[in-house]
Amino acid sequence: MQNKTFYNFILKLLKEEKINASSVSPSIKKSGDFKTLLNGNFISYSQAVSGGGSYLINNKENLQLYFKSKFPKELQDSYSAVGNIGTYRNTKTGKRKSQNVVLVRGFKNVKINSEIVDLEKFTNLFGTFSAQVYKLETNKICIVENLDSFLLSEKVIDKDYVFIHTYGGLGKSVLNKFIAKEVLIFPDYDYKGLQNYLMVKKVFPNAEIFIPKDYEKLFKTFSRTIKTKQGREQNPSKEVKESIDENVVKVRTDIYKSKRFLEQQALFVKHQDD
Repeated sequence: MQNKTFYNFILKLLKEEKINASSVSPSIKKSGDFKTLLNGNFISYSQAVSGGGSYLINNKENLQLYFKSKFPKELQDSYSAVGNIGTYRNTKTGKRKSQNVVLVRGFKNVKINSEIVDLEKFTNLFGTFSAQVYKLETNKICIVENLDSFLLSEKVIDKDYVFIHTYGGLGKSVLNKFIAKEVLIFPDYDYKGLQNYLMVKKVFPNAEIFIPKDYEKLFKTFSRTIKTKQGREQNPSKEVKESIDENVVKVRTDIYKSKRFLEQQALFVKHQDD
């Protein structure tokens, strides 16, 4: 739901830190993005004594990070075509040079740009550590596609991993800055997620995709349509179509047969009260 309505909703929330529930449109409340804000503990609902209620920010810094990740370039005041392309990540946007900015969290020391970082300290104090990376070295990394899932990753994945979220999207430029013995990618289980997985494997041939043990159950319970509101379907790339990787084949087949896919946020539903 990367549109002006949701953009303006988050922007207003960041400015006012509180929004009456009655002023939030039904389309926003029903959206997966809004559920992500609640399940990810970015916001919470506060019941008023006199009736009604409001949505409040739980952690403004984390919500700002989510906002910047979802809308990497703020809308131009004129909502021009260029502004919309930058904000909504239209696939026709010209290629831009990566700044190799990453968010990192975890419970191990990690070497970034030849400096040892006490990652557990920063994770416990601030939730994440950020850097423009020229070299990142550690034993095990897990690349997480979405920011909200990145902030909760250790609830479903071993804490031996250092969790990484790349600002503005994943590309070979930043992948080539990582040095690790084991690489795991934690994506959405859709065509884009599969494409990211295959891209990571080009740089790290032994990389694996994280698929939860209860994937089948989660898929039956929480999968959603692959179609957009405009009725269009997300289409796989030629690489995803032709891949013989068993995990790609499995996820791809599930999408083909059901016209549905599983978002990675679904893995955290049972942990939302932790």
